[in-house]
This record gives sequence, structure tokens and C-alpha cells, in this order.
Amino acid sequence: MDEYETPLLSHKESSPPSSSSTVLKWILKVVMSVIFVAWVVFLLMYPGKLGDGLLTKWRAATSNTLFGITGSMFLIFSGPILIIAVLASLYLIISGEEKVFHKKKILKFPRFRLWTFPVLVDGPFGVVSAAEFLGIIIFSVFFLWAIYAFTLRNLALLSLFHVLPKDRSILLLEVTGLRFGMIGLLCMVFLFLPVSRGSILLRLIDVPFEHATRYHVWLGHITMAFFSLHGLCYVVGWTIQGRLLELIFEWKAIGIAVLPGVISLVAGLLMWVTSLNTHNRWRNIPFHS
Repeated sequence: MDEYETPLLSHKESSPPSSSSTVLKWILKVVMSVIFVAWVVFLLMYPGKLGDGLLTKWRAATSNTLFGITGSMFLIFSGPILIIAVLASLYLIISGEEKVFHKKKILKFPRFRLWTFPVLVDGPFGVVSAAEFLGIIIFSVFFLWAIYAFTLRNLALLSLFHVLPKDRSILLLEVTGLRFGMIGLLCMVFLFLPVSRGSILLRLIDVPFEHATRYHVWLGHITMAFFSLHGLCYVVGWTIQGRLLELIFEWKAIGIAVLPGVISLVAGLLMWVTSLNTHNRWRNIPFHS
């Protein structure tokens, strides 16, 4: 057997990529890496005081522009991924068909790949590869750090209010619910990363579609868990105050509108329940009987 294998439709040797395209691809890789690392570092810093200060300065600098407050928040959280997607498109266009007609060397020894090396075989998550296990650890550390940082900020915030002990506990519940909602929003930032089968980002980093969908499902469960805690804290606090029905149907023209959030949370809970494996198993029984 030959040491190399060549596609059947290749009638001539593929020309090596030019130096200009190689340099341009290298520049695009560096720029995308810098943008992605800066974006991740900002998200990691956001629960702390430093990240909150950076976000406050960003909103002060951009809220009076045509983007407004909503647009400025969208830019800082989702803008980097959109930029990376555009640069990734250019990178793949420049790459062209190099990988298709390039000779591929057959390895004599098996390669170790994080995406295919199983770490957990029998568990609640099924078969978990090394890359997925590493992602679970990273996200778990991030969530613990966010809860810890937000708790410190909550305690510092409570010291600024001089209220009765009962009102202090209610205020702590509401502030904690607010922080859970903010962690849920951070999860949604990662949740909206495109994981479709033809995703440019998946093609760029060579992540299998099946693994990306598992990441999407797991992160969706975590997001709904934090949003459920967010709503539960407010419901308990308003119930203790005796103002649950008054506040839950509140819809302010300016400020926080509670009723749209209630509708969104109820819709999310319905989708969450119907997406669980137990529900899908019972729903598919008539088709297998």
C-alpha cells in the first residue's frame, strides 16, 4: 500500500498555497484568536467588580450613539462572535480546496483526539469525551466563580441599605434573583453560538456537529435552571411581601417590565419540560408499540 492516498478525481499534483495566502491566513487566525480570547476574558471578568466597571464605561461611551443601550450591550456580548464569523468566512474562502486535493498521509500509529477519546462511559451524560469533560469542568468553575463574585457584590450592596431584618431578607432574595438572571444571560451568550451542521465556526475549529449539539443541549438545561432560580427568588420575595399578584402583572413602559419576563419564563419552562428525555421516551411509545 502506498504511503499516500490521492483522491480519484485528482489528475495532477495540487500546487502548494502561495506565500501571500499563507500569511493572510496566519493573520486572520491571530486576529480571530485575539478577539475570542478577549471576549472570553471579559465574560470571565464580568461577574466581578472589574468586569462590571468595564461594562459601565462601555455603556457610558456607546449609549448615546445610534446603538443605544440595547445595541451597545448586544455589541459587547455578541459583536465579537459576529466579527469572528465574518473573518472565518474569509479564512475558509482563502483556504479554498486545499484540503480536498491535498495529499493526505496515512498515519502508522493512531492519533489521540480529545473529541473521540472517551472519559466517562456510564453516567448521567452518557458517553463523554475528553473535550466534553474539559468543557464541563470549565463551565462548572465559571458558574461557581460567578455565584461567588455575585454573592460578594450582593453583600456589599446590602450594607448600603438601612432596612429592617425582614425587609433585608426580602431584598437579599430579590438581588440574588437578579444575579441568577444575569448568570442565565451569560449562559445565553454561549448558547447562541451557531452549532448548525453547516456552521462556519464549527468548520473553522473542526468540531463535529454531534458534539456541538450535545454542548448546546447541556448549556440549555443549565440556562433554564438559572432562569428558574431567577424567577423563584422573585416569586418568594413578592409572596412574603404580599404583593405577588400586583407585581407579577406589572408592565412598565420605562424600566423593567415583569409580565413579559413571566411569559418568557413560562414558555421556556414548557419547552424545557418537553425536551427532557423522559418526556420524549413516553411520547415515542405509541410509535414503537
